[in-house]
Amino acid sequence: MALVDMLNAAMLGADLIEVRLDRFEKDANLAELMTAKKKPILFACKRQQDGGQWEGTEDERTMLLRSAVMAKADYVDIELDAADSVRPFPTYKRVISYTNLETTPKDLAAIYAEMQTKKPDVIKLTCKASTPEEAWPLIQILNKPAVPTVVVGLGDSGLMLSLLGRKIGAPWATAALEKGMEAYPGQATVRELDEFYRYRDIGKPTRFVGVTGEGERPKLLAGLLNSAFVKLELPLRVLPLQVGNLKLFRKIIDAVRLQGVLLDDSANEGMHEIAAYDDSTKMPVASADSLFPVEGGWNASNLLGQTVVNALDAMLKERGNPEGLKGRSVMLAGVGPLTKMMVTALKKAGAMLMWASKNKEAVAGAAATFGGRQLLWEAVYNTSHDVLIIGRDGSRKITDDIGEEETTLHPGYLKPGMCVVDLLSGLIPSKFLQEAKIRRCGVVSPRRLMIEQVREAVRRLSDLEIAVEPLEETLTNWIGDEE
Repeated sequence: MALVDMLNAAMLGADLIEVRLDRFEKDANLAELMTAKKKPILFACKRQQDGGQWEGTEDERTMLLRSAVMAKADYVDIELDAADSVRPFPTYKRVISYTNLETTPKDLAAIYAEMQTKKPDVIKLTCKASTPEEAWPLIQILNKPAVPTVVVGLGDSGLMLSLLGRKIGAPWATAALEKGMEAYPGQATVRELDEFYRYRDIGKPTRFVGVTGEGERPKLLAGLLNSAFVKLELPLRVLPLQVGNLKLFRKIIDAVRLQGVLLDDSANEGMHEIAAYDDSTKMPVASADSLFPVEGGWNASNLLGQTVVNALDAMLKERGNPEGLKGRSVMLAGVGPLTKMMVTALKKAGAMLMWASKNKEAVAGAAATFGGRQLLWEAVYNTSHDVLIIGRDGSRKITDDIGEEETTLHPGYLKPGMCVVDLLSGLIPSKFLQEAKIRRCGVVSPRRLMIEQVREAVRRLSDLEIAVEPLEETLTNWIGDEE
């Protein structure tokens, strides 16, 4: 099966294939493996403390590594503490590796310095990187590597480290052959690196745009943004990020010189600690969904409001309303960061606002701060409105891992001609949106919102326009038709 996997890896576009000798049930025929190779091979034999399955003695393991050298392997992975047992030889490249499955050690710089004394052609660091705090020492090493260095981050920040490594000239990044074959949880596949993150496009001239969050949605958003950058021939690519401690987050985005950051829902509030709020939004609350660099710092801004207005305007005009949102009554169901970020763009479009919540104090505060009519939740049913925008409220609960939530609003009150937006739906439309469509309402699909978010981000980053059609086609290729 190793020969089959090697062939598959070569066909899928891998440039270098790691063969793990500790995973073989019987002694590996090294000569046969070398004869069959289609791409360069890296032989490794990992002990259990390094995440491997080797059950033999250490002498047997180092003998196997020396045999790989004699078989004229392209690369051989040798742990730092075993480096003196496997001598350098002209026929192979020597990868000196260090693995820590528990953390990123505080003395990493000293470990890295010691690795440089073992005559490495490549240094490989594998450490825990679940948070930005764990990833920061690895970022510092990547910034000025003393020798060609590969960093494998175990955790949510691992992909960020792989893409940063590509920019500074790391020899490779590790990837799984396909889903289900990951070496560690969350490892990207070859397809994801190529198709969503455009790994091979990245080089020294590349500038990064950050996208925060975990799961499927940030990956698709990153892929769509990268598709737009390629289409417009922009030297930008997406860098996936985790926020964590805000002061360290600021250090990271400064160090990487990001051209902008799109923030997921969990990071909408609190950015005032590291950024000034963009005056153009006139937002009276500390909520934002994006950061953009300005002289001496960062501006926190809001793309969501304009994204929703663009989508609603287009839908209303398609349905025979040439003035779009102008004069239309908009019900904001739920008082939270997402609905508050709607206000400026809705007012600019000429919409009339209504607020609804089960929390009397929250709805009164929103109406007093932003203007508009205040309603309790039950009054939504007998208050006429043209547009319903559903946001987070105390009455809602999370139901899956990509953001869909249920609402206590009953769809039976919906009337044909109304327009509905559910800001909390996953890419598969929520049950409420499905009911709205059945009742002949205009539904702004979550997919369309994502596409409009990409288009608005591209405008802010480049002053260029990307058409809807190529983005729709790309998203359909990845997740299928919406129906």
